[in-house]
Amino acid sequence: MARINSSILAFRVAVAAEAGGDVGSILEAANAPHGIMQGDPAYMDLATERRIWRAIVDATGREDIGLVCGQRFPTQAMGILGYVCANAPSLLVAFEKSCQYARIMGDSMGSHIDRGPTETRVWIEQWTEWHDPLRYTVDCFVAANVSWTSANAPRPLRPKEVGFHYSRPADTSAHERAFPTARVKFETDVSYQIYDNADLEQPVIGANLELFRDFEERVQAVMSRIDKLQPWSDRVRREIVERLKGASPTIQGVANSLAVSTRTLQLRLSEEGTNFSEVLSDARADLAKEFLRAGDVRNDEIAYLLGYSEESVFSRSFKRWTGCTPTEFRAGTA
Repeated sequence: MARINSSILAFRVAVAAEAGGDVGSILEAANAPHGIMQGDPAYMDLATERRIWRAIVDATGREDIGLVCGQRFPTQAMGILGYVCANAPSLLVAFEKSCQYARIMGDSMGSHIDRGPTETRVWIEQWTEWHDPLRYTVDCFVAANVSWTSANAPRPLRPKEVGFHYSRPADTSAHERAFPTARVKFETDVSYQIYDNADLEQPVIGANLELFRDFEERVQAVMSRIDKLQPWSDRVRREIVERLKGASPTIQGVANSLAVSTRTLQLRLSEEGTNFSEVLSDARADLAKEFLRAGDVRNDEIAYLLGYSEESVFSRSFKRWTGCTPTEFRAGTA
């Protein structure tokens, strides 16, 4: 089951309280346990995350609350990963570590870095099915990157361009205020930020390399425990999503990445009541819905991205998954 670290949820609720909401009322409206404000339980399911976002927006009346949370994002909200980033030798390394160990914070989405000759693109990859409240998570993530790095670098970090893959809001003034020097775009293929390489090469103020190595060892130990506790179907899905970029993932390739034999992987999935084909189909279905909701990716492009050789094969598969064709689904979400 995909999940999110409770410390992140507690931080968002605390920010909402400062914006006029009531902690108890928000948690009750979201049917969330009050213990998450003290990190109990340590993780919550993603349905609870979505309910909390809805309750926060209702309580504060602020559609920009995700941006507000990101602008207030503290190191402590990331737990031990925050201390890895705070002691990284440069902002770029801090970004790289936050990408590498993102699953400590949750399984909803992660990020990647594309490094060019003069610019760096940091983009978000959706690991689970898209739901509208997750746009607040995206807002928080993008704004947090800017605010945290600006507070921990010799000079403020200013993105040159920021893209959001969700639909353009009726009022974009909050986004424009949050990123005053950037070109702000909506309905992009993924959500992203673009920075000058020189800005990311800045050192992190007060970083200690000995602490950096020590905290990273601890993070690696936590990641190892997470991997052992995570269901095999979730691990396989994560590997499949990583490979669904114009190719069709194979069970052999995924098994190799997970350091098990194909037979062992088949057995583990069978014990969980599923198989590789089902996990692959579920991942493709969720990603296809996300692309179709985005509205700017053609059906033949989606087919290619999901590893289908022909658009017609993708269309038949999609109708089997949902009961409607990709074109009908797209029209219904317009």
